[in-house]
Amino acid sequence: MYDYLIIGHGLAGAVLSQRLLERGKKIMVLDQPQDNHSSAVAAGIFNPITGRKMFKTWRADEFFPELLQFYPIFEQTLGAKFFHPMGVYRPYFAIEDQNDWEAKKADTKFDSYIAHASTTPIAAHQLHDPYGGLFLKQAGYVNIVKLLTANKKRLTDKGSYQEAMFNEKEVVRDSDHFVYGVLKFKKLIFCNGVKAQQSDWFDWLPFHPVKGEMIDIALEKRPDTIYNRGVFILPFENESLRVGSTYHHQYDNMEPTEAGQNELKQKLSGLLDETYQVTGSRAGIRPATKDRRPFIGKHPDNEHIYVFNGFGSKGVSLIPYCSKLFTAHLLDGEPLDAELDISRYYSHYSAKPKD
Repeated sequence: MYDYLIIGHGLAGAVLSQRLLERGKKIMVLDQPQDNHSSAVAAGIFNPITGRKMFKTWRADEFFPELLQFYPIFEQTLGAKFFHPMGVYRPYFAIEDQNDWEAKKADTKFDSYIAHASTTPIAAHQLHDPYGGLFLKQAGYVNIVKLLTANKKRLTDKGSYQEAMFNEKEVVRDSDHFVYGVLKFKKLIFCNGVKAQQSDWFDWLPFHPVKGEMIDIALEKRPDTIYNRGVFILPFENESLRVGSTYHHQYDNMEPTEAGQNELKQKLSGLLDETYQVTGSRAGIRPATKDRRPFIGKHPDNEHIYVFNGFGSKGVSLIPYCSKLFTAHLLDGEPLDAELDISRYYSHYSAKPKD
């Protein structure tokens, strides 16, 4: 008998599996690798200062200390290297941005995230940064594919991983547990990204999927930090540099497109003034939500069916902290954060036509 059946082994499912295992729970992770995983193609960047006006990202003071603690420990557990804190350089768009940040130096709320500010261009690469920019700390990236590969091996060695399509119509309730084929488990958790939209249990949640595309490029000299303005340039281990990303709610397929690549090249021209070679492309569908907040919690009518999903493009930053809260809710009865709890959308479920 398993305590939890986790549907999906993207970043959400992998991190949650770790949280439950370290609390001594018996789990089974059911993965569907042929589906389009946003985790498998994501850049994995974590960045505390985002947006055109470079605001501190949502609840950074809670999320970033947890991710900086969690991933190095997870590396040790899995015996794999996938966490790469390396900083971000954010060129100013205009002299007004420079003046704005010069005025903010006295604001201590940014101290944890700003390494230093420059008022002159950097010399490492030919960037469009005539006004200088910000060097951010507590930023970098996670090689999500390496994390998932290492966690899959560990789960497989424990007999806690299967690759198979999941059909919720075959789940049978039997007194105090569920039965799915030969599996028996007490609770079910959906961590399967946009596929959760197709679930009869969670199709009422207002997902707002976003297609993101990236291109890989080669430069004569690799950066030693992430460049980010309009697009990012990520020096991804020993591979080509990754450039991204697009954000499109309307899309016809899950594959890279010529239009997406052209959009990225155009944006890249606003950041980089060097010759480069495109060496590849990739695309994925992010499980974003209407209110840009995760979906965490239990089904309104099924107290043993849960969702842990909807992390969008910020999964690397959000999932460690959110998984800690969710585990405390599951095992210790701690209340969920109101901004995360799907109870905020129970009215959508009530309005759903019943069979």
